[in-house]
Order: sequence, then structure tokens, then C-alpha cells
Amino acid sequence: MMKKAVQLFKHKAFDLRWALLSGILVGTSYIPFPPWALLFCYVPLWISVTDSNSLSLKRTFWSGWLTQFVLSAIGFHWIAYTAHEFGAMPWIISYAALLLFCAFMHLYIPAAAVAGVWLQRKFQLSRIQALFSIALLHALLERVWPVIFDWHLGYTLIGAHIPAYQWADVIGFAGLSALILLGNAWVGSIWLSFREKRQGLMQLGALTVVVVLLIASGNFHKEPWDHFDREFKTTLIQANIGNSEKIQAEQGRGAQEFITRKFTSMTLEAFAKFPDTDLFVWPETAFPDYLDQRLLARKHTQILASALTGLDRPILAGAYSRSPVLDPHRDEATFNALFLIDAKGNNLDAPYLKTNLLAFGEYLPFSEKFPILLKWLPFISNFGRGTGPRALAWNREMESIHLGGQICYEGLDARFSRGLAEENSDILVNVTNDSWFGRTFEPKQHMYMTLARAIETRRPLIRSTNTGISTVIWANGDLQQTSPIHEEWAGQFTVKYRKDAPMTAYVKWGHFDWIVLLLALSGIVLTGVLHARSRRP
Repeated sequence: MMKKAVQLFKHKAFDLRWALLSGILVGTSYIPFPPWALLFCYVPLWISVTDSNSLSLKRTFWSGWLTQFVLSAIGFHWIAYTAHEFGAMPWIISYAALLLFCAFMHLYIPAAAVAGVWLQRKFQLSRIQALFSIALLHALLERVWPVIFDWHLGYTLIGAHIPAYQWADVIGFAGLSALILLGNAWVGSIWLSFREKRQGLMQLGALTVVVVLLIASGNFHKEPWDHFDREFKTTLIQANIGNSEKIQAEQGRGAQEFITRKFTSMTLEAFAKFPDTDLFVWPETAFPDYLDQRLLARKHTQILASALTGLDRPILAGAYSRSPVLDPHRDEATFNALFLIDAKGNNLDAPYLKTNLLAFGEYLPFSEKFPILLKWLPFISNFGRGTGPRALAWNREMESIHLGGQICYEGLDARFSRGLAEENSDILVNVTNDSWFGRTFEPKQHMYMTLARAIETRRPLIRSTNTGISTVIWANGDLQQTSPIHEEWAGQFTVKYRKDAPMTAYVKWGHFDWIVLLLALSGIVLTGVLHARSRRP
């Protein structure tokens, strides 16, 4: 019995070897790794499942499932650390949470494979048509599949500084991901075509030319954005507040004054070092209390105003806001917010209230329809939700600069940043607290995924974090200095920009490229149907 079980395991493992290989290739080609297998990472999986003589739909699913499990375990291993640090779970439970994440979060990968193979068999598509069908289905599904950390292969281009990412102002990084997936399908078709050596070599040459042109043209495409007509200097304050202090402050257990004084003292030290600073930026929830104008008499706001006496510069600060309408004892009355204030705490504009909340960290899913869940799980935060993208007006030198605020997770939402561009934001400002992720892959992944919004909208982006990585990127894609991770740090940046910059093609209509992908998929299926009919007797 044992011998049969071992033989069965070996047989199954051998059948899934290509799926395992794809998982490794994808996982080791994503940020922070160099994208060494970017153009062929999915090829082993797709080649294996489109062999009509080998796999059933069930086994196609399990092949795709193994690929997504392996790549998730490699690229998102930090889920275990975060569950332990943020959720205060024992390590054994934290690793169980990681396994659940790997098992279920990226099921669009096997779903695309199954749907592509079904189309292949239903409409008698060739293997090459099936490869491109899977790539198109994958590109479409990854845009709508509900995930916690919205990633795709397009981000690898900016992470590796490959100039092709400059085309994101036309088709977005989701569009670049679609091109990479289609490139994988093309590589797969070349592999199959090498049976006819000449045809395979011609396709390989054509693919090489396309890739080189896409990369080289990126440098030329960005040139119009190398010109600026305005600039100012900003200093980012990275106080490196530990998680225990953050929790104590949120629960009102005594760390609020310590945090307030740390930020104020670091700001004054930075001002002495960089006296030409025009704007200071503090990260998400840096000020551990409310900063609403009507609540400035509170203890910690008074400490802030007293400590910053003599500072005549505005501060863009993450803090909390309390609704003047809702019962203050309700969780929904408190908002994660971004304030533009002077050194006395006076609001220079109405605060931006965070709209896209993090599931289980800032709200309990389904609690709006089923309030009983809040009673069953009272330890889960349930912040109020803002009303959408909004720019804060900073009146400087007889001119108003519009600062489009993103709080943490919102920087991953391309639609949200398009909304900020449509609100006439001159600058995007992302404030973040990544302290819950330690020194894992996440800080670098999160940084590049956020910086991508600057290219799509062609607005410079300021990123201020509690523990790193803090930086600035200009609209032309030039990344400035980056802060160290988990160190106290203050750095000054020159932010160059164009006042009232035009809307990019991506903001206006490029995000509708899914229609082109859907038409291409329909065209493949229709071609297969017509070809099948032509072969009927």
C-alpha cells in the first residue's frame, strides 16, 4: 500500500512539474527580484495545459492552482509576519494564514487556464490560439478578481527601471501587464513553432525586435515630461515609530505624547538643517490624535502647537478626524485622514478622509449589511469611510497648489489616482505606515506599486512613510533618493512639476483597453468556430 502511494505521489508530482516551474519563475521574477523570466514565466504552465492529450479540466485547474500557490508563497511570504505583528497571532496561526492566502487569493490564474482550455476544446482552437486565449483571459481576470494586495507583472518594469514602463501613461500598468502576458503566449507559440525551424526563428526575431523597440521607445516617449515650470522643496519626516507605540497611541494608553514630541522635534531639527523647506510631510497617522479645527484645544494638539512655535511652514500630516455628526463613541465616527495645517494646527483646508479602507485592518467586510458582526468581532477596527478622491489646496506665493492625497492602500488603486488627476491635482502625496511588514519584500513592492501612479497620471508623487521607504518621483519617472528602512530619517527633496498638467491618454481613455482585450478574445474564438465549420464534410 505504501509503495503504491509513493508511486502515485511521484506520478502526480511529475505531471505537475511544469506548473511548479511556472510558480517558481513568476515568484522569482517579481519585485524585489530582477525580472529575469518575465517573458516566459507562464509558458511551462500554459504549454502543459494546452496539450489536449494530457490534462482534463480538473487537472488543468490543479496545475494552475499549484502555480499560483508557489508564486504567492515566494512573493507574499510576508503575510505570515504581518499576521503575527499586526494581528498578534501565534506564529503557527500566522503561517496557517499564509497558507490560506496562498491557496485562495490568486485563483484567477487557474481560472484563466481552465477557461482557455475549455474554449480550446469547445471551439477546436489550435494550441497557439489557446495560448493567446489564456493570456487574454488572465489579463482580464486579474483586473476584477478581489485581492488584498493588487499586483500584476506590469509593476516589474518600473521595479527594474526598464524604460518600457513610460508607456503606462497610455495604457496603464495593467495594460503593460497584458502585453507581458501576451508576450508569454508569443514565446509559447515560438516554442511550438520550432518544429518548423525557420518559422520559429522568424517569430523569435520578430519578438526580439518588438521588445527592443518597446524598451528603447520608452526613453523617447517620456521626453515631453522632462520639462517643468514649477518647483518647491519638501522635507519628509520618517520617525520610525514602533508597532507597540502605535497600538498604545491608538488605544489611548500613553504613547501619544511621546509620538507627538518625536515628530515635532524631528521636524524642528530638519528645519534647522533644511531652512529652505516649503512643506513638511508626515506619514499616515503620524499625529496620534484628532486634528480637526474644532478640536484644537485637545492636549496633544496643544503640545504640537507649543513645540512648533517659530516654525512658519505648513505641514501635511496623517492624523485622525472625528465626524461632527455621528456619535463619537461609534467606531465609524473616526476617520483615517490627511490634514494640511500650519504650525499651530490650524487647518489650511478641509482634511481628506480615507476612502479605500483595508479589510480587517480598518473595516470588517459585510458589517454594513450585517451590523451583528461588529458585536461578534469587536476587536476589529471599523473606521468611517470618506467620499472619494479629493485634492487639498495649498495656497503658496499667490498660487494654489493642489495636493492629491492617497493614504496607504489607496496608492495601489489606479482608478483612485485617475480621480485625483481629474480633480486637477498638481502633486500626488501618498502617506503610509508599513511598520507591520518588517524587512520583508513588501516595503519595496508597495513603494514601486505606488510610484506607478505618477507615470499613469504624469504627476509627481511624494511618498512619506513611518518606517520606509520614503521618496519622491517626478512625472517623467526620475526617482529621487530613497530612505533607509526602519531608521529615523529626514530628507529634503525638490519637487518639480507642471502647473495644470494635461490629462494623460490613460486617465482619459486608456483604462478602457479591456474592451480591446475582450474583442481580441472574441476574435480568436470566432476564428476557431469558422475554421471548425470549414473542416466539416
